[in-house]
Amino acid sequence: MKCKHYMMSAPTYVFDTAPLSEALAIMERKHMQDLMVVNDQLQFVGTITSFMFSKMLLPPEPQLPDDAEIETAEDVDNRLIPHLHRKVGDFAVAHPVVEPEAPLSDALKLLAEGYIRLPVVGPDRKLVGSLSSLTILRRFRF
Repeated sequence: MKCKHYMMSAPTYVFDTAPLSEALAIMERKHMQDLMVVNDQLQFVGTITSFMFSKMLLPPEPQLPDDAEIETAEDVDNRLIPHLHRKVGDFAVAHPVVEPEAPLSDALKLLAEGYIRLPVVGPDRKLVGSLSSLTILRRFRF
């Protein structure tokens, strides 16, 4: 079997020029742990993950034990707010990809390493689909 037989052909993505707030809104609305980033030619650029946002929300070091008791939700929000206007492309990180004609086993090896979702790219790195363990498992009838 090939990746094209299992891929989702209309993956969710965000443009690299969009503000980070737009990516966060998509991820929250669709309950996504990661989001693919493309440029204006729909070429895959990289991904952003919910883990990145978690790191942004961490308090600065060092923190005293009692600081957690006095910290407010506004304090947490204020750590993220300065980044929300920045472009998504500033935060996108490299990510492995698979091609539609690649054997499904290539994708399964990457997914087994812990990747949540794999971009499927065609010629010129254009995003044509995505694969995840759940995408593959949805073909089974339980």
